Amino acid sequence: MAEYTYAGGQWRKVSSGQKANTNTGTGPYTLDPNVSRDSVLDQAPVYQTQPFYTSPAPATATAAPAVRDYAAEAAERALQQQLTGARAALTDLLTTYGMGSLAGRVHELVGRNPNMNVIAENLRKTDEYKARFKGLVQMHAKGITDISNEKEYLDLETDYRQVFREAGIKDYLGTTGTQDEYDSIAALVGDYSVSVNEVRARVGDAQRVVADTPQDVKDKLQEFYGVDSATMVEFALDSEKTMNKINAISNAAIIGGYSFKQGLDIDVNAGELVGGLSGDEDVNMAQLGQRIEQGVGVRDSTSRLADLEGSELTDSESLLAFSGADAKATKKVKQLQSRERARFGGSAGIGRRALSDKGKI
Repeated sequence: MAEYTYAGGQWRKVSSGQKANTNTGTGPYTLDPNVSRDSVLDQAPVYQTQPFYTSPAPATATAAPAVRDYAAEAAERALQQQLTGARAALTDLLTTYGMGSLAGRVHELVGRNPNMNVIAENLRKTDEYKARFKGLVQMHAKGITDISNEKEYLDLETDYRQVFREAGIKDYLGTTGTQDEYDSIAALVGDYSVSVNEVRARVGDAQRVVADTPQDVKDKLQEFYGVDSATMVEFALDSEKTMNKINAISNAAIIGGYSFKQGLDIDVNAGELVGGLSGDEDVNMAQLGQRIEQGVGVRDSTSRLADLEGSELTDSESLLAFSGADAKATKKVKQLQSRERARFGGSAGIGRRALSDKGKI
């Protein structure tokens, strides 16, 4: 049986040639005499193979706490306050300009630069701005700087509106605040360079023309074209663009009005065809009066046959035939005249030469 001795807090096997210490004293290798050495050995603890002492893991190094940059934080707070103010200012500006459609882009337009000059430049690059201030953009593109900024342009728009309100045609330019109105004002400013004073003078001229026009002509203008003072103002504002159109309308109305006064109730087509004989010139009133009178004669000279045959020669056809403005009407009248001579052995009231004659009125 192996011999053991107790030393250093644990049992150790006695090396060969040594002997177990059985001293019953109090020395460091004392065994309790009342306890069998074998039973002690049976209860001896089983020691694990790892070392009795394990060094603790090295401590993980921790970063030093960051130092707050209070100056940077204060600067950011100040910037945010400035940006908030700039966004509010831009929102008010868009409302003034009638550009509420850009409200959702306020943050984008301001960005992180609260400088209103920079923000204004960003705004001027948008399509919405270019449409809203079309006239101003056109003026500046031409090098015209009489109106230098948006406020002056808005004041100019107000002046234009006032002119047309005073004339009783406030919606002539379009409903206030719509793109139609903005485009109309842009045309006056950018396309035609018509000042407010020029517009006021032309509107006054147009109103005087309408006031001096005979009532029969006014009635035909209304009947033929629904013409009111707004149409006359269109002519006054842009005579070069609408000269031919307004001249044709005016001639047709004049012919219709004076024909009615002398006994011929013609339609708009007849008025335009006969008026077309004057080209781009004014109607020769003396010539017109003569042709209307003879047109009445054409109608009356064929009316008896027309009644017998159940046919109808309208007032418009009578004037058109005599004026030579419509070949179909001329042919119809000639056929009626021929049948009238054959039936009654008489002569039509208007000779062939006059009937086929065509010239300016």
